[in-house]
Amino acid sequence: MKPALLGSLAAMRVPGTAVVTSITGVGSAFLSPSLAGRIAKGALGRTLALLLNRRRARAVVQNPDDRAMLAALGVKPDHIVLVPGSGVETDRLRPAPEPPSPPVRVSFVGRMLEDKGVRALIEAHRILRRDGVPVELVLAGEPDPENPTSIPRGELEAWACEPGVTFAGHVSDIADLWARSHIAVLPSRREGLPKSLLEAAACGRPMVATDAPGCREVAIPERTGLLVPVDDAAALAAALARLATDAELRVRLGAEARRLAVERFSAAAIGAQTVALYRSLLGR
Repeated sequence: MKPALLGSLAAMRVPGTAVVTSITGVGSAFLSPSLAGRIAKGALGRTLALLLNRRRARAVVQNPDDRAMLAALGVKPDHIVLVPGSGVETDRLRPAPEPPSPPVRVSFVGRMLEDKGVRALIEAHRILRRDGVPVELVLAGEPDPENPTSIPRGELEAWACEPGVTFAGHVSDIADLWARSHIAVLPSRREGLPKSLLEAAACGRPMVATDAPGCREVAIPERTGLLVPVDDAAALAAALARLATDAELRVRLGAEARRLAVERFSAAAIGAQTVALYRSLLGR
């Protein structure tokens, strides 16, 4: 949200400048139920509407929920363009056979934030271990100190001492991570269009995600993955257990996930839509 606001403000210094503002996520201020969060959301909303309603300004959103949110904040509907995600390199990220099991490896890729549902995921893993489901959990990513819901590194390292939990930190080779995983998980409270799920889908991995904006665009129930309610560790554990104990279902959902990534979310397809938007603003 910071570059969206600051970039649009800077562009106002040159009258007539065309501006494309990409809203890839709404930020923690929009998710916080506190009074301060509601005040921040109101102020941000009014500022966004002022900036995005300029004649040659357009807002790019990644899912229908964010489009409706901007419209509710007062942004003109014809100034909001839906481009589903940032694209995924389906030529480079390709399906690989499942690794041997048990145990079944479940991987989370993203910033280590409470808003990403990491605490609920840890609780779900504890339920699975208690019930004897042979699941290993990999947390790949780093904390984000600028985010108020960032999980302290000390707590992450303490979780990594629990049986079956690995805190991998930053992972540079995402294709290798998904090749060594059986299931992708993202129990987030809200997303734009999660790159981690897109990359998992390109690699042919089934997904468990929350029924939240952004997530449900990729994890389509019973087609590419399973959806659970937000912040529901028990439901998350049940969905993971279902996939962990059904290899045939994992293969079927993973194949459909790969097909969805290629047909709708490839870098080439998203790039073409983005270029078309710029050309329309430039008048050619």
